[in-house]
Order: sequence, then C-alpha cells, then structure tokens
Amino acid sequence: MGFYLKKFISHLLDPLSFVLVLLLLSLWFLYKKRRKPAILFLTTSILLLWLFSSKPFSYALIHPLESSYKKLRNPPGSIPYILFLGGDLERRGWELLRLHHLLPKARIITTGYEGSFQESDALRNRRIFADTGIEPGQIIALSRPKDTVEEAKAIKKIVGDKPFILVTSAYHMPRAMMIFGHEGLHPLPAPADFPRPSKRFWVLFPGIKNLEKTQKALHEYLGILWLKIKGY
Repeated sequence: MGFYLKKFISHLLDPLSFVLVLLLLSLWFLYKKRRKPAILFLTTSILLLWLFSSKPFSYALIHPLESSYKKLRNPPGSIPYILFLGGDLERRGWELLRLHHLLPKARIITTGYEGSFQESDALRNRRIFADTGIEPGQIIALSRPKDTVEEAKAIKKIVGDKPFILVTSAYHMPRAMMIFGHEGLHPLPAPADFPRPSKRFWVLFPGIKNLEKTQKALHEYLGILWLKIKGY
C-alpha cells in the first residue's frame, strides 16, 4: 500500500500533473464566474509549463545530478557482479554490454518488476542480454523488488559485502548510491545515459524533452529529500 501511495504522490507532484491541476482550478473559477482567480491560475499554469519545458531550467535542475559521478572507464578486473537496475534498457543497455566485454566473468543481475506489463523488466532485460550472446546462466533476474530500496535489500542477499558495479542512469545515480550505501553495500558507480552536449543551451522555446528532464530531476530531488527525512 505504501508503495502505491508513494507512486500516487509522485505522479501528483509531476510538473505536467501540477500544471493540469492549476488549469482545472482556473476552469473551476471561470465556471463560478470568478474572473480574477481564474486568470491568476491560468497565467500561472502557462508560465510554469513554459518554465518546466525550457532548456535552461531543465538543465539547471538535472545537470548537478548527471555530473555527480563520472563514466567508469576502467573497472577493476576482480569485480564479481554487475547490477543493471530496471528501467530504460535502450539508453543504458550499451553500458552493460561494454562492461560485460571488459569483465566477461562477472555475473549480471537485472532488476525491475512488471508494473502494467505482462513481463517484468528483469526478465525482459535478461532475455535481451542473452540474445546478444551472454550466457543465460550468467544472468540473475530479480523481478519482485518494486523500487530501489527493495532492490538494495534483495541484492544484499546475493552479493553480501562484496563490491559490485552499479549501472543506472546518471541522473538516478546519486539517489541510488545513497540507498545502497545505507544498506551497507559497496557499489562502484557506472552511470549511463549521459546527455549529448548542445550548443543551443539558451534556446527559450519549450520542448517535450526539456519537460521530461525536469520531471526526472524533480522526481530524484523529491526522492532524495524523502530519504533524508527517513534518516538516510
């Protein structure tokens, strides 16, 4: 129950959801023929939507997260496990394959529950990695954990106090490292999905990709705040 409540609150605080709530409030005041608050909420929602989807704002939010850890160029050859957190395989899968090429004897752990899909991220990613030529018996799939905290607890049962490589998106790495460190684990960060450098940094026109970055960044900051409140 707590997991789904957390998800609901997270979606409610999503930038686009927040803007839609303001728009609904403006419609409500317009229906009640209260012109001033209707204009106030409508103007606020439009300005926030522009701000959330602007490049400078989204960059200012997500860049500190993405730059917290550098790309893992030369991993130690003695690392026994590579953990691939569930999620965006298309943007992070190449990093796992690169590390597997450098550490062919390391076992791979995939995570991620099924959510609204029939197949979990853990099983889907294991199947895709096996299709690339990785021995299926070398891949451990953990389908039951629903978030990073549950993943850390499940992985501790496998790796114990041994070091392992943690592969996840660069923007998610700071929160993941907080959680894994709190559980007494010793991950070696291997961030992936770094943004491509852009020369058009100060373009003020709104964009969907900028809005997506804002959403990701705010989700991470709220998650980090919640961890600190819980004493992490």
